[in-house]
Amino acid sequence: MNNSSEPNPVTTGTDKVPVFPPSFVYPVATCHILIVAVAALGNFIVCYAIIANKSLRSSPTNLFIFSLAFSDLLTVTLAVPFDIEGLFLNWAWKHGEIMCEAWITVYLITVPTSILTLLALSVDRYKSLEDPLNRFRRFRFMTRKKALIVISVIWLYSLVFALLPVMGWRAFDEFVYEGICYFPFTEIYSTLSSCLNFVIPSLITCGIYIKIYVIARSQSSAFDKEISRQMLSTEAYSRTLRSSKEKRVYLRNVRAAKTISIFVAVFFFCWVPHSSISITANLCKSCQAKIPHEVRVVFVMFGYLNSALNPFLFAFRNRRFKKQCRKKPPAQNNQEELKT
Repeated sequence: MNNSSEPNPVTTGTDKVPVFPPSFVYPVATCHILIVAVAALGNFIVCYAIIANKSLRSSPTNLFIFSLAFSDLLTVTLAVPFDIEGLFLNWAWKHGEIMCEAWITVYLITVPTSILTLLALSVDRYKSLEDPLNRFRRFRFMTRKKALIVISVIWLYSLVFALLPVMGWRAFDEFVYEGICYFPFTEIYSTLSSCLNFVIPSLITCGIYIKIYVIARSQSSAFDKEISRQMLSTEAYSRTLRSSKEKRVYLRNVRAAKTISIFVAVFFFCWVPHSSISITANLCKSCQAKIPHEVRVVFVMFGYLNSALNPFLFAFRNRRFKKQCRKKPPAQNNQEELKT
């Protein structure tokens, strides 16, 4: 490792630690504190409700929602408070090398976990809508067991990737340099992290939702035509009932896909600005110094805002979820999925 030059601060990506005026620090810090308060309470409620109610955790979709909520809870309780402290202390680090490494590792785990979980949700929604007339009669693409396996793989991958700098793949030996906690990443690691953990999953997720939109528009009328054809050819009352049930499942999946698409859109809005300037800074060194320090801090704050918005996007706008939150855990398991 080369320690001859100064490493880059986590918040700026330049070799000069910024000193912000109070007129910038206090409003931004206040926004950070509000984000922590709302996100911590909201995501805790979501996690608790899913754990406490069998009817909520029986759905694979809700297991993915739990993974998102837990990731957001870790972000706002273990990562954001140090950003707030840094604003007031001009990024002076008072907690030692190990805590610096832990802070950076948590940050690197939670964001990839969120976007990869959204990607898994998108694939599940797509498969649910791809063959509405036939696939529900044979098997479910995503079961509770499969969802747990996918979630475990996502968290394990994010953990391993986040630990690579700690295990030695970094530009500098120290995480704390002259009293400042740095992200001592190599350019290759930073570029790979941006591409593998954000850009590629985001593009794939976007492509999947374009296909979901096309399917939702084309199959609504096709579904009705197929049911009419079946009724005319068999004139069987049982087939009519089954077709009606399948249509209800299909329409429920359309609503669920729309809900997850809101998740994706908000995630993009919150994290694309920060990711864009990070990638630009890695690939264009001359552009790096032109990015104002204030812009970097505000864009990171937008990313944290996503953790506060997620509970409202799904759980708190869902009538059945709110009903489950207001009552004690049910005595028996209701196998029906949340009607999102």
